[in-house]
Amino acid sequence: MQFGLWVEPEMVNPDSDLFRAHRDWILGPKDQLLGRQQMVLDLARKEVITYLYDCISTLLETYNISYLKWDHNRILPLCDVAQTEGIYVLLTRLRAAFPHVEIESCASGGGRIDFGILQHCQRVWLSDSNDALERSHIQHGAALFLPSLVTGSHVGPRLCHTSGRVFDMRYRAWVAAQRHMGFEMDPRELEPQEAQVLTEVTQWYKDNRDWLATADILRLDTADPSVLGEMQLAADGSRFVVFSNQLDSAQQILPRPLCLTALDPEARYSLRLRNRDEASNLSRGAPLLKSQDLQASGVWLMTHGLHLPYAMPGSIWVVEGRKL
Repeated sequence: MQFGLWVEPEMVNPDSDLFRAHRDWILGPKDQLLGRQQMVLDLARKEVITYLYDCISTLLETYNISYLKWDHNRILPLCDVAQTEGIYVLLTRLRAAFPHVEIESCASGGGRIDFGILQHCQRVWLSDSNDALERSHIQHGAALFLPSLVTGSHVGPRLCHTSGRVFDMRYRAWVAAQRHMGFEMDPRELEPQEAQVLTEVTQWYKDNRDWLATADILRLDTADPSVLGEMQLAADGSRFVVFSNQLDSAQQILPRPLCLTALDPEARYSLRLRNRDEASNLSRGAPLLKSQDLQASGVWLMTHGLHLPYAMPGSIWVVEGRKL
């Protein structure tokens, strides 16, 4: 493990020495309403950029810090392109001086995710909600723009603090493993079975993250709107993984085939249901993947599709495929 620091450099509290010494450094009118007891520093001013650089660089030089979670929790009191240009200047200086430090753009979760900021950060945080069901929708939408490598996703606590819902560890872990995986919980709450599941899914992620980092995230059409389907295809087309996410109770009487995409129609592929041991007692059908690996052509997988076992709400089937 490496040490990281959660910072919010662009904010200032009116009850602070910095505010009292430099009231002219504040962005916007003096009588503005506070947000989270904060105001924003004016990064159009070079002296503000210099001050923040000196503060942060001193920390990075003094301590062995490998990661900065760069937050920004207050809405700007006015729109100013110079503010954006200023943060780019500051981040450029820090990246040049400390290339080993990974910076994540947080901003209340999703507030600063754009291709401009990605020139200066290695990772983005999509949302402060660690509710695995909500994250599934959020990640699926973000896949239109962001690869897995830069999209942070964490296994949250059993009881989600933003929704009050409780999800099985298998669901929480597999949702996080679809992107740049991490943990955001108190590990002391883990029961032995949860710890075992988390260990296994984390090991799967470590074993596959090299090729997943550059894989295409392909959003699959599903006949059942309660199913969210994704396929991550390796850059060289040699392998893939399919995540079939059962968001809610099925809206079809029987599980419907899940058609894959972007495969070589002439090639053959081997397929394995990675977590077949998680099948519910209600899964009484006999699709082949439930009991054995199979081989199929690319054209068959894209036109006929995969028959998966019955899935309970809040569960994910994980299918691994390799080109033969």
